[in-house]
Amino acid sequence: MQTQAQGEIVRILPKGIMTIPKKFRETLGLVENGLARIKTEKGRLIVEPVRILPYPVRTYTNEEIKDFIAQDKQETKKLKQKKLLS
Repeated sequence: MQTQAQGEIVRILPKGIMTIPKKFRETLGLVENGLARIKTEKGRLIVEPVRILPYPVRTYTNEEIKDFIAQDKQETKKLKQKKLLS
């Protein structure tokens, strides 16, 4: 099934301001005061919604990451010995 690109003509106002038509905002989940990523790709302007996690994300130290990797290797070895992992 081939999708057809929807298009609209919008006016670019001073300072580059333009209105994204409501149907596009709704379809993409772009909300008032929300964030969007804007980039160019192959001569096109791409606008994508940015999702913010509603909870804090923990960061890990290099030492903690090394420990996780070591634990993963041990678990993988045990699972392979029990033939639960190939």
